[in-house]
Amino acid sequence: MATIGLLGLSDPVKEGSLVSTLTELRAWGHKVCLSPFLFQAATPKQRASIFNDWMTQPFDFIFDVSGGDLANETIRYLDLEAYRTSHALFHGYSDLTCILNVLASYRPCVLFQIKQNQNKTDLRNYLSYRSNDLMIGSGLGGNIRCFLKLAGTQYFPNLTGVPLYLESRSGNAYRIRSFFAQLEDMGVIDQIASLTLGEFTQLEAENDYDVLCTITSSYPIPVSFHAPFGHGKHSKAVRLEG
Repeated sequence: MATIGLLGLSDPVKEGSLVSTLTELRAWGHKVCLSPFLFQAATPKQRASIFNDWMTQPFDFIFDVSGGDLANETIRYLDLEAYRTSHALFHGYSDLTCILNVLASYRPCVLFQIKQNQNKTDLRNYLSYRSNDLMIGSGLGGNIRCFLKLAGTQYFPNLTGVPLYLESRSGNAYRIRSFFAQLEDMGVIDQIASLTLGEFTQLEAENDYDVLCTITSSYPIPVSFHAPFGHGKHSKAVRLEG
């Protein structure tokens, strides 16, 4: 069975939120290791040091289960070349979008939320290399707010001819419109091959998901909606590669 690491490069995780995930992974026979900084505040260097150490260890899968705001603090301290040569496949979601899109230019990684995920059959088969049904596609992107953290930095990816996947947990119609205006002003829409939109949790809760249709109606690329990825418990995975 697989050796799995649960990492936290963003905000501290509430310990109770991982109970069901840990129980499940161990019941399936996997060896699971936890970052010593997963449940407590730590400096960016401390959090990144675990990632760097694990790149030299025999992990099969690493899942960052944190989220919030602080992931981009750690980018400058990550050993990106070590990820290129590592055996481990890195997974994350939400705030980890900024890190995933940096790693993707070195070696593929995966946009996926494992914490309390209910795609049990697909996940179990994925971890045992029996099937890849957990994946819905490949490209770049992730959480739109956290993707835009890379704007204006040396880390923003080359999106020319690349499928872009975007989702969001928070953000009403006004905020989401501002995010897309930023992407448009950056020239992103003119570069990408296609746009796939997943779960926009707050928009859906406020019955405003249709604002995405309005925003994208003039885009000169294929746009698809309601793809099964994001923050929901039934979210699937996207392979990110630059």
